[in-house]
This record gives sequence, C-alpha cells and structure tokens, in this order.
Amino acid sequence: MSDHSLYEEEASRRRVSKEHENPESSIGPETSLLDNREEHYGSLKKDSTWKNDSDIDHDAEIEKLMLEGRRAWDSEEEDVVRRKLDYRVMIWACTMFFSLQLIRNNIQNAISANFLIDANIPQNMYNLGQTLFLLFFLLSEIPSQSFVRRFGAEIWLPILMTFWAVISIFQIFIRGSSLFLFTRAVIGACEGGFVPGLTFYLSSFYKANELSMRYSWIWATQSGTNVIGALLASGFIQIGGPLRGWQWLYMLEGIIATIIGVSSFFVMPSLRHKVVSRVFTARETAILRARVVQDDPSKRNQQERVKFGSSSILTSLRAVIEALTDKFLLPIYILGLVAFVPSQTANYYLTITLRQMGFTEIVTNLLTIPYAVINISMTIGFSKLSDKFGVRWIFCLLSAVWVFAPQLLLEVIPDGSSRWLRFALVTLILGYPYYHPILMSWISSNANNSDRRSLAFAIYNISVQCGNIIAANVYRESDAPYYHRGNGILIGLNVLSMIIILAIRQYYVVENRRREKLWGQMDEDQKAEYAKLSTGLGNKQLFFKLKV
Repeated sequence: MSDHSLYEEEASRRRVSKEHENPESSIGPETSLLDNREEHYGSLKKDSTWKNDSDIDHDAEIEKLMLEGRRAWDSEEEDVVRRKLDYRVMIWACTMFFSLQLIRNNIQNAISANFLIDANIPQNMYNLGQTLFLLFFLLSEIPSQSFVRRFGAEIWLPILMTFWAVISIFQIFIRGSSLFLFTRAVIGACEGGFVPGLTFYLSSFYKANELSMRYSWIWATQSGTNVIGALLASGFIQIGGPLRGWQWLYMLEGIIATIIGVSSFFVMPSLRHKVVSRVFTARETAILRARVVQDDPSKRNQQERVKFGSSSILTSLRAVIEALTDKFLLPIYILGLVAFVPSQTANYYLTITLRQMGFTEIVTNLLTIPYAVINISMTIGFSKLSDKFGVRWIFCLLSAVWVFAPQLLLEVIPDGSSRWLRFALVTLILGYPYYHPILMSWISSNANNSDRRSLAFAIYNISVQCGNIIAANVYRESDAPYYHRGNGILIGLNVLSMIIILAIRQYYVVENRRREKLWGQMDEDQKAEYAKLSTGLGNKQLFFKLKV
C-alpha cells in the first residue's frame, strides 16, 4: 500500500453524518497551537463561554500574544490560578465526595445499631437490597453522563446529591422490606452517576499533568470519610430520645448531606458562566480557560451544552458502543476490572478477620485507622509523582507490586503465626498507593474527545464496580479462617494486573511509533488536509500521541 493510500484510508474514516457530528479540533506534532490559530482561538472566541464583555479584552490580549509566539502568561500567574482552583474547586469537590461516601456507608453503621431487627428486615431481604443498590448504581452511570453533558455538572450533580440526602432522611420511616428495597434502589441510582460526572467536571479545570494528584485527593477523602463517618455514627446512635439510634443516624447524616447538596447549586464554579468564581480576576479567568485548551484542544467544547434531539437516542447509543469498544481505552477498562480485587477483598473482610484473630470490638475499630493513614499519604504521593513525570504505567505497576509482596507473605506464613504479623500484612495491603486516580487521569488524557471522555469515565467506573462484586465473593466460608484458596486467587489476579499494565505500556509505545512513521511519510499539504478531515477520529488521529 502506498503512502498516499495510507493517508486516504485514515482520512476516509472521518466521513460521518453532519447532523450527528460533534467535531473537535486537534493539532499534530508538527503543527503548533500558533499555526492552528484560526481554528482553535477563533472557535474559542465564538464559544458562549468567551462572549463576556468583562473578559473579552483579556481573552484578546492572551490570544494576540500567543499568535505572535510570545508567552501569554508567566508561570507565577499560572501558579496563582492553579492555587485558586485548588481552593475554589477541589476543596468543594472533596466535600461533595464526603457526602457521597457518608450516605453510602451509613447503612453499615445503622446495622450495628440493630436497624435490621427494628425495621423487621430479614437477612435475605438485606442482601437483595444491597444487590439492588449495586444494580441501579451500575445502570445509572452511563445515562447520568448524558445529563451532565446536557445540563452541566454544576446543575446535575447537586440534583443527585440532594435526592440521595433526602432519601437517606426518609429511611427513618422504614418498617419492612418494601420501603427498604425502594430506598436502596433510589440511593444507588443517584450515587451511580456521581463519580464519573465529578471526574469529568474536574478534567475541565485542570491540565493532564495535574489531574492524577487532584483525583487522589478525592479518593483520599473516601478513606477520611470512613473514619469521620464511624465517629459521627458512634455519637448519633447514642442520642436516645423519641427516635432509635439508627433513625438519628439516618436523619442527621441525611441533613448534613442535604446541606452540602443544596449548597453545591450555589458553590460549584462553572466555566459556562460569565464569572467562573469571584476569587478569579478577569485575566485569571481568561488564563484558566486558555491554559486547559492549550494543553488539550479536545476540551475546547467540553463545557458546551449538548441538546437532546430526535436522533439523540441513536446518537447516544452509538457513542456508548464506540466508547466501550475503543481499542485504546478498552485495556484500561479491563485493568480496572481486576486491579483492585485483591485490596478490596482485604477491605471487605478486614473487621471479620481482626475479630477472628481475637481482637475486641473497640480494638478492631482502632486498628482500621493505620491503613487509612498510610493509604491516603501513599495515594497522594504516587499520584503527584505520576503528574510530575508525566508517566502512568510505572506507578500503576509499583502499586500492584506493593500489594503482591504482603499478599504472598500472607499466604506462605504458617497458620499459627502471630496475629500482629497478620495484622501488619493486611495493613500493608490496604495501605498501598491506590492507583485508581492515575487510571482515571490516564483515560482523560487518552480519550482526546470530550464526549468520549465523559462516557469512558462511566464505563471504567462500571468495570471497577464489577471488580468489587468479584472481590466480595473471593473469600468463602469453607476457606476460613486463613483463606488459602482465596489468597491464591488474589495473588493470581495481582500478577494478571501487572501483566496487563506492562501490555498496555507496550501497546501504546508500538502504536505511537506506527503513527509517527505514517505521519512522517506525509508531505505538508497532506498533513494539513488530514488535520481538517480527521477531527472526528479522536484518539485515533495520527498526530495524537497516546500517553504512556
């Protein structure tokens, strides 16, 4: 096949129906942002988010300087913008995630206060309720992303949060299985679309080399909420009075979540608004927008509202199928399915294992704190290093190796070994650098399309949740108390994770070399024509380099 034929083959893939098309401009490795000035900055000026009388002079000033090949802002200005983003966007994002985790986990604390007995809910109905929660959680992930794109995360996410908070309060009226099953299904449906929506929202504010660490703050909040939630529950359950302990728990934690949910309508900054936030000056607002698009042109229209039309259902189904079968993101979906099963299994059975070792209830609760502290620090540390060096695979691999070592030791040590040794090994497993934030950042970088990015977050999160289902079924009663068979399975899954990580790295390296070769075989006219025709190809564009 000739070089020209290779070019024609790639270019022909661009031919899609115009009414379904949502083109996103990109630039090649030999085409700088300055060379593509009319397409990128002209489009930005036409975008509704740039039509601000108070900002237009700053936008024009930045554009003029960039078109002249000069720096439009200095590093100190960008540092100020990034610090303000952390203060104004990230702190509240973590607060929102706190609400999610608080309501998601409060049923466990309610059970300890005799919720199932008082509400007359049999064990089988409780299991069915948890299954419905997870089922609706998974089913809502992808549809919820359509609402994020239609209404904006700053509107849709607070709606979800307020709904799950109100339903949590409503749980005080549960008397029997029917209402219990209903509340579990609704809370699951509300919470399912939150995480991919929040990660998509944050990707609009931060550059690729800033996302891993910011995502790590979100999942560090998860560990922190587990500790805070347990402390709150211990106090709420003891209140007494006209309500039972579990009723106080549902009501008061629901009120806390309601306050956070309603406040989010007014607190969440939005790039769609004339004033993103009053903490930013007009110039800082212009820098905030321009720096993200300069880093990743595919984010240019990420905050545009996507209207629902007559063909939207078919368009959405096609987009979901394309995102699900994206050959450059599919390996990360598969990795998300198996990567966290070993640690999640240990997490599910931590308190059971500690109690089997002979620790008292109070000591068991206290022994859950050390791993959380280690996990928070290591997750943030690894994510920061991943952003600093611009590399994903090596830190994922090191995290998997971290889990593998104590997991192997847990399997080979004698059954009569010290309980403190077993506790130390389990703590090391759970204290590992959780590389879920790094994988989320990896997907964001390699999607190269705002719609694909939104759906990919949801699909990946579904994979992780399916992995959690696997984790809940690895340890069996017949294998207790040392779970040798289960540990053997976990070791195998850990090795599989490491193989997948290495395979992804090699896959991306080979693909990048192929693209560089084909791109180098084109002349300048062919490259210019290809750049115009390939805007719908996303991460398949020859000049797009997959992040490794």
